[in-house]
Amino acid sequence: MDMEAEADALLARIRRIRGDLKAGRLTPRQVRLYAKLGREVERITRWMDAAPDADAAQALWTQGARLIRDFLDEHFPVPTRH
Repeated sequence: MDMEAEADALLARIRRIRGDLKAGRLTPRQVRLYAKLGREVERITRWMDAAPDADAAQALWTQGARLIRDFLDEHFPVPTRH
């Protein structure tokens, strides 16, 4: 998956979680985890913005996207659809 498609997929998942948050469907633990995720995304974005060049920013994006995806998979698994 290319960077743009992966970013779109991660953003879509985060938006679904935000919708669940606004609708009151998250547990108190998930609310805390969602806030933690927001801080992690901000941190990764700051690192990318401070990268010395495009290659470094790309490497940080790849690493950050993996961390975000793993966090989402662990704490906010995508529901199975039948």
